[in-house]
Parts: sequence; C-alpha cells; structure tokens
Amino acid sequence: MTETALCTDADFEAFYERHWKYVYRLSFTYMRNVEEAEDCTEDIFVKVLTRNIVFQDETHERKWLTVATINLCKDRLKSSAHRDIHSIDDDSLPEIAAVEKEDLSEVLEAVMDLPTNLKDVVLLFYFDGYQTDEIAELLARPASTVRNQLSDARKKLKKKLGGLLW
Repeated sequence: MTETALCTDADFEAFYERHWKYVYRLSFTYMRNVEEAEDCTEDIFVKVLTRNIVFQDETHERKWLTVATINLCKDRLKSSAHRDIHSIDDDSLPEIAAVEKEDLSEVLEAVMDLPTNLKDVVLLFYFDGYQTDEIAELLARPASTVRNQLSDARKKLKKKLGGLLW
C-alpha cells in the first residue's frame, strides 16, 4: 500500500478537485445552509492542508473526509454560535448546488428530520454508497447496530413518507 502526502500545490489541487463536491454536499446536507456548508467545506480542506495528513489511498481519503466533515458539522450545529437551523431554499442555492437540487427532495427532508444516529447511517448508506461494515468502522459502532439503525430509519421514513419507498 502506497501512502501519499499532499506535498505540492498540484497534489493538493488534485485532491481538492477529487473531493470538494462530495465534502460540500455532505456539509450542506447537515448544515442546510449554503454559507455554512461552504465554510465547513473550506475548513475541512484547510485542515488537510495545514496538518499534512498522509493518506493510504483514495478510499482512505474519502473515509477521512467523511468522518471529519460529519464531526465538524455536528460540532457546529451544537455550538452556541449556531442558533438557527436554516431551511432549504432551492431559489437561494448557488449554481454549484444546482446539480444537487434532486437531492433536496421530500425524501431528503424526511431523512434530515431523523434522529442524528439514524440520519448518519442513512446518509452514508444510501447517499454515499458505504456498506454497513464500512459505516460501522467510520462511526465506531458495531455493524449489527448500524444494521438495526438502518432498519429503524426505514420504518420511520416509511411511516413519514406514506410507504412510497420501502
């Protein structure tokens, strides 16, 4: 396994181009506000740049970014500075998020209303394509807990959405 550090500007630029849309989308999913999602995205990449993190491969990059982004967003949402959780306003989204408007459907709204522990596993499983074992590793939870949380989330979503999906 070859470990890589982002030593040059070109290395960092390539890293940024590979992952910025994903980090922004994940941040926006939690923050539900364009400016706050942009701030979180910027902070994640500043953290990568200033801490000289060494990644094993692209999978390790993505996993690290996922955990770091979720943790940063949760911290910001808990902070006293974050007094108001903004609702999603499709008309106010910049062009960068225009492609993501499909994600801002009734289903996403229902997912965002789930308790945090259920929301995390649903987002990672359905929106990001991680398997339950990978989610368990990312969130430091037993795989059986993740599977149970997915099941609970499906039941809640089915009830809320009127059984349209599951």
